[in-house]
Amino acid sequence: MLDFKQCKPHPALQNYIRGYWLIEAGDKDEVLELIPDGYPELFFTFEGSIQIFDGGKRWSRYAQAGLIGQTTHRFTFETTAFSKVLYVKLYPWTPYSLFKVPSWELNNNVLEVGAVGQSPEFRLLSEQIYASENFEQATALLDTFFLKKLAEKTAESPFIRFAVNQIFASHGTASIQSLTDQIKASRRYVEKLFKEEIGMSPKQYARLIRVKKATICMLDDQFNGQINTISAGLDYYDPSHFLKDFKAVVQQTPTEFLQQKLNISKEGREAYLQQWDYS
Repeated sequence: MLDFKQCKPHPALQNYIRGYWLIEAGDKDEVLELIPDGYPELFFTFEGSIQIFDGGKRWSRYAQAGLIGQTTHRFTFETTAFSKVLYVKLYPWTPYSLFKVPSWELNNNVLEVGAVGQSPEFRLLSEQIYASENFEQATALLDTFFLKKLAEKTAESPFIRFAVNQIFASHGTASIQSLTDQIKASRRYVEKLFKEEIGMSPKQYARLIRVKKATICMLDDQFNGQINTISAGLDYYDPSHFLKDFKAVVQQTPTEFLQQKLNISKEGREAYLQQWDYS
């Protein structure tokens, strides 16, 4: 059984860091299926070990600490018994803004922390975190690190943050036309910005958020099993279109997804479901 604990970042970082999470495994190896959620993540393995399995196709390169970029399909992480993993959920524009890493280079990839931005400061950060005594001390180190990166950041496009927030607010139903109309820019320009700063096109990104929102609705205690109600609520007027998108991202049908057990403790479930800004 996995347990989730949450800690908020420093207020000055609230536009770059969604939150810090500590995931602790019980007395046996655990498997957690993860659906792409539009957020890159840093991870640091305190105890035990993890391996990340890419969509049922191949094992990704393993690292004790790393940066997971945007993922386009379901992936799995497996933890050994009594593992403790610290996750930093980043907003989608953060790797480009703070680390100067073109986001498309991270797609479906795990980059070892020491290689992020080709800077040794990430390796030093991981060493400091491993030496910390508890979750609170580790997150204080992360705050200090990210505040320094924030002071060094280069100029960023205000449109990207606005556009992503529009996609979040609409649960992935916002059209690229509505986004381009806001800044009176061409579709080609907007797609170029998204690829560099987010890692994919606005259409691809919106589909991820739309499908992820569907899976969150399915995990809600109030869900009554009516999948068509969820698809209609996400503006899928054609059930076959919803099924196509769902299978492309989750690599399962909605029925198959519902048959899986979310192996998270009752206490950690609320923290798990609070990871995302789209309500």
